[in-house]
This record gives sequence, structure tokens and C-alpha cells, in this order.
Amino acid sequence: MTFQAQDTSRTAPDNHGMCLSDTHCKAYDRIAGHPYPTSAPLCPDCLAAAEPDVRGLLYDYLDLAQLHAPAMSQAPSEHTSGGEIEASMPLRGHVEALQAEILHVAMTWEHALRAHQRLSNPGTWAPLWSRTVYDHLNLTTGRPGIKPARAGALLQRALGIITPRLPQLAALPPITICPTGIEDEPEPVAGWEAVHHLQALHHRCKGMLGRTTRTFWIPGECWKCGTRPAEGTPGPLSRSEPRYEGDPMEVRCQPCGATRPYEDYEAYQRNLLWPGQDTDQLVHLAGGAA
Repeated sequence: MTFQAQDTSRTAPDNHGMCLSDTHCKAYDRIAGHPYPTSAPLCPDCLAAAEPDVRGLLYDYLDLAQLHAPAMSQAPSEHTSGGEIEASMPLRGHVEALQAEILHVAMTWEHALRAHQRLSNPGTWAPLWSRTVYDHLNLTTGRPGIKPARAGALLQRALGIITPRLPQLAALPPITICPTGIEDEPEPVAGWEAVHHLQALHHRCKGMLGRTTRTFWIPGECWKCGTRPAEGTPGPLSRSEPRYEGDPMEVRCQPCGATRPYEDYEAYQRNLLWPGQDTDQLVHLAGGAA
């Protein structure tokens, strides 16, 4: 497969010197109303937030595999006929589909990065790929050969190329690929969109694996970015629900991602100021109340 840059006039919007994450930019300026100014497609804060999401896809893939536990009972059920047990059917098709998409997306962009950065071809015998099993030595003949790698090893290799090169991936021009699988219609996709896609896959895995927690919107303005509640829209502050007994509750600002203990929010409700804010504001408020 050969990757060629496409005409970016239709596929890659001009960021006008701003992060292309737009309102989801991790460094979004809520006061000025624009993302972080940068000449790169994604700002440093967005790339830093993407790194653990992309790295975690390997562990997500392995955890998804645990959902394929075989049925323990072979007893006939209403789905059998003639007293015989019918062939088992995949009951976790959605899990397999998500795993297949993770592998396809990671390997597609690994290949794109290798071509663009002129990295070595993993199909060659040198250097030996220590984290995959492509090259091996036949103990009978003593000659080297090629042994197909398992999906997990391929994903590990791909993420090992992608994760430390997220800035280079985000800067890739649009290339024509099948975005989620070979069944897709080919379309131009830019590198910064690939970073967002990989992050979205991680968040989908979290939901499927039950790692998400319920959140509740609470009134108030952020202590860090100063975002205030807007009429007709929830937020900006939310309270997390502890997953286990004894877990601390946190207050989170959705726009900037800052968190504080719920005890600080209780103090904010009493004093109309977050703990640690300038005491001159308290004097100002007291004077205004008088």
C-alpha cells in the first residue's frame, strides 16, 4: 500500500493558527472563546492528553479479549433442535468488531508513519523485531523464516511506533484510507483526525469494559479557567460518582479538565469562593454586601 498526500483544500480545515480540537481543546481559552494558538494541528496539551489514551489501547484490547469467555454449560436449551447442541454462535460480535477496528486503525497509521518518516519495514529480517514474532529460526533446518504474528503482537508493535510519534502523526497530510475497516469506502483522513480516532476507540473500550462512572452536573464556576454556567447548557462543573465504597468524590471542570476534592466544593458553596482564592475578593464581597 502506498500512501500519497491528498488535496487538503477540502479535507483539512485551515486552523488559522489554532488547535484543531476546537472547543474540545484541552487548553481552550473560555474567556477569549478560542482554542490554544499553535501552528501545529494539535496543541501540546491535546497531544499530552492523547498519549495515555493511545498507549492504553493495548491493555484495552487484552481486556476485551477476556469478554470472550466460553460458556461453561453444554446443556441443551431452547435454541437446540433434535436433541443436539447447535454450533455455538459468537455472542460477543460487538466486542470482536471493536477489537478488529482497533487493530485496523493502529496498523493503518503505523504503516503511514513508517512511510512518511522512512522507518524500517517490519517485513524484513533485520533488525529483529523483539516485541513481535515475525522472524524466527527453524531449529530443524537452522534457516531463518517468517512466522505470522498474533494480533496482540501486531497491535503492540503498531502502538510502539505511534505513541512516541503523536506529534508527527498529527502533522500527517490527508491520505486515502478505509477509516474503520476494509468494508469502509476509502476517504481522505488527516493525521490529527487519526489521533482523535484512536482516543475515541479508547473511550469506547472504557464504556464496553464498564470503566466509566456516572457524573452529575452541579452549579458553580471553575476555579481555574473561570468558565461559568450558561443558560440552557449543563456544566461546566460535574461531580463524579465513586466506583467503590471509600473512594473520594471529585469535582471536575469539563472544559479545562481541572479537578478538586468535593470538600473544596462544599467550602465554595458556603463562601462563594474556592479555597485558596485571593482573600481580597472576600473583602470585596463583604463590602458589596454592606
